[in-house]
Amino acid sequence: MDTMTSIYPSLWLIPGLPALAALLIFIFSGSIRPRSAGWIATTGVAMSFLWAIFSFIVYNNATSKGAVFFHQIGWKWLDAGFVQANAGLLLDRVSGIFALVITGVGFLIHLFSTSYMENEEGQRRYFGFLSLFVASMLILVLADNAFFMLIGWEGVGACSFALIGHHYEKRENVAAALKAFFVTRFGDVFLILGVLLLAMIGTVDFTRLETFGLADLNIVHPVFNLTFGQLLVIAGLLLLGGAAGKSAQLPLQTWLPDAMAGPTPVSALIHAATMVTAGVYLIARFHIVFALSPELMMVVAVIGVLTAFYGATCAIVQTDIKRILAFSTISQIGFMMLALGVGAFSIGLFHFFTHAFFKALLFLAAGSVIHALHGEQNIFKMGGLRKELPGVFLATVAGTIALAGIPLTSGFFSKDAILWSALTSDRGNILLYGVGLTTAVLTAIYSARLIYVVFLGAPRADYHLHAPSPRQTWPLYILAVFALFAGFLNVPGLLHWEHYFQPHFKGWASEPSHNLTGEIIAAAVSAVLAVAGWFVGSVLFSPKRMVEGRIIPEPAMDPMAIRIETASPYRFGVANFLYRAWDFDHLYATLVTRPYRKISKVLSWTDEYLVDGIYEAGSVILQLFHGFFVTLQNGRVGRYAAVMLFGAALIALLLTFFGSGNL
Repeated sequence: MDTMTSIYPSLWLIPGLPALAALLIFIFSGSIRPRSAGWIATTGVAMSFLWAIFSFIVYNNATSKGAVFFHQIGWKWLDAGFVQANAGLLLDRVSGIFALVITGVGFLIHLFSTSYMENEEGQRRYFGFLSLFVASMLILVLADNAFFMLIGWEGVGACSFALIGHHYEKRENVAAALKAFFVTRFGDVFLILGVLLLAMIGTVDFTRLETFGLADLNIVHPVFNLTFGQLLVIAGLLLLGGAAGKSAQLPLQTWLPDAMAGPTPVSALIHAATMVTAGVYLIARFHIVFALSPELMMVVAVIGVLTAFYGATCAIVQTDIKRILAFSTISQIGFMMLALGVGAFSIGLFHFFTHAFFKALLFLAAGSVIHALHGEQNIFKMGGLRKELPGVFLATVAGTIALAGIPLTSGFFSKDAILWSALTSDRGNILLYGVGLTTAVLTAIYSARLIYVVFLGAPRADYHLHAPSPRQTWPLYILAVFALFAGFLNVPGLLHWEHYFQPHFKGWASEPSHNLTGEIIAAAVSAVLAVAGWFVGSVLFSPKRMVEGRIIPEPAMDPMAIRIETASPYRFGVANFLYRAWDFDHLYATLVTRPYRKISKVLSWTDEYLVDGIYEAGSVILQLFHGFFVTLQNGRVGRYAAVMLFGAALIALLLTFFGSGNL
């Protein structure tokens, strides 16, 4: 593979600028105003975005001269046996697109936050971690090897913990942050094991992953006594475990809806462009490892399509506006995984690209609604906001129709391409296509539900609106333009996204059928079903049919529990089951959390009373012996004489009774 190693442009500035902003905020937090912290963070991310654009333009100009990637090595970072890694950055087609989305969307979220977080407690801490979050994600996607990537991977996990629990005075926020931390850390264990295994049998240097495709998969490894192909499958499954944890895919999806406890801009950043897409990036980056095993690819596709269906069924009954979008994110990431699993790697990245805009738009719009209603999040206590918040309404419509896949929106182009690939590629099949198409219909239904319940009809509660500032509305308008029109980037004759990524994925991608007639028919079916789903949602949740929603009780919180209990407003079994997210939390609490806590109590008792008791008993015995000998050896001559007399008498007594011959 050809490369270009260059000092200019310096890739280190892309993650370095937001990291520097975070450092300045943390160091001078005692002397700068909260408002200044917001602008320092926003400026850092804006400069990073501009530098990413410049670097990407220079990179694309260099591709015409034969360069495939920019590679800049900082220093030797790890040198321990098979664990070899540099601190280096890599800019290619995949990392470049991710860097542009992270910094661009991240800048808009930072700008939105400068208004949204006004008069909030802990602004300096918030903006410091927000910038550090962006910097960590940029290291994750720009790292030139998996070991250095783990720095960014763990960085986003740590920052998400701090941001989800930003309002730590509420116990439910702390519980949500802990839940996100524990569940994602569980997946991270698999990722680390997978990276170590790949390092042992090959390489984790992203510039040399082609060596896996050139190896003989039938060679038996001398250490593991397994074939090279079998070890690659094991490594791929371990990587998939890490991806499932970060990207909230089955069965590690439970943390994401509760992560809504953080401020809404945090939710937008986590869901749209950063943390939850890390798993998609991971599989796309290691696409050669996965593509070498058809069975492994099928596992990715099945997990993706099932997660997509799961998220859509849960979103359709939620009453919290942010949880609706959270389950929607789980579903949309599932679509990306489906695309990766059927070998449509470039299409999976295309859906990441379009999803970043309309999901960031929807979360920020939800934040504007929540801010205007002084913290209200129950959609059945809203209604009639179209006239009160016209700009937010139009932006939300743009986001929801893109999410629903209404024809000619960005979501239509990317989702239709995924469904077509699931149907016609070598690794796809009719079952994957059918479940994906059903999920798309459900997506259109809950998208329409969101619009009709929140913005149309009469208000369902008395409220005094707090009008959003221009810094809250302008990011919505910018994102709305991309949400509507970014899909045209995959139209032949324009950028043609799939063609752009062909040099990167080469022969590892599974090409869908290029039957133009069949593709037009499939697109028409997808479009009709999306519109039909929207129509069904508009009928079911039209203002004439809506009644005042029930007030949901406050969550009953156990700060040590892994799940958050929320009373369901539904009486019927299926709706209640879906509202409780298929009862995964209850299942994990029964199988994992409660047994773990009981075992922990037993171990704690054993440690406190048995283990510590043995050591304490030994300590008491030693103290008694010490006291006895101290009493004897106190430096007094009279005491020594008495001891000698006692000893002589004891010897005489023994001689008298036992005789000298026996001693």
